[in-house]
Amino acid sequence: MSGRPAVRRVVVGVDGSAESAAALRWACREASLREAEVHAVHVREAKCHSLANYAVPAYARAVMSAEDDEIDAVWRSVLPDCGPGADSGPDVLEVQGVAVRTEIAEGLAARVLLDRCAGADMLVLGTAADTQGASRSAGPVIRALLRRAPCPVVVISTSQDAAAWNSRTASARVPVTLPSAAVPVGV
Repeated sequence: MSGRPAVRRVVVGVDGSAESAAALRWACREASLREAEVHAVHVREAKCHSLANYAVPAYARAVMSAEDDEIDAVWRSVLPDCGPGADSGPDVLEVQGVAVRTEIAEGLAARVLLDRCAGADMLVLGTAADTQGASRSAGPVIRALLRRAPCPVVVISTSQDAAAWNSRTASARVPVTLPSAAVPVGV
């Protein structure tokens, strides 16, 4: 056994949507309270059509490079005050004293997130199901993770995001009490 305490982790799934951005911001705030690090995971799912195992499409590298640029833009837009992390690794950012480790993985989103949340304090996901006018329920990835995750799962909607609340109230100039915490689901 080493003398170092185990690192506390908050895992968050990021897909580039406003809902996942709200979840990432919430995860950063929660991690600062828990003195934990954030592990932000973006999963690229394989295309449905298959190629021969030796065939590589000519555009694959260009598409993956464009996707990398897009997800880098997501990290920057969601985490505007980030700088290089203390570990100085290329995939570690620091946001207001919280280490945010970013990862781009390939596979099925639910399986990858289940693997990454093993040993984590919690898993945070974003959903559009609670926003006004949303007629859909939680998607299949969220449902699978609620059933199988080995840690508490927190599902955040954009209506629960402090940044979204602040931008709405700034224009209306109406005082609003922000929700202090989300309720873990599937414990």
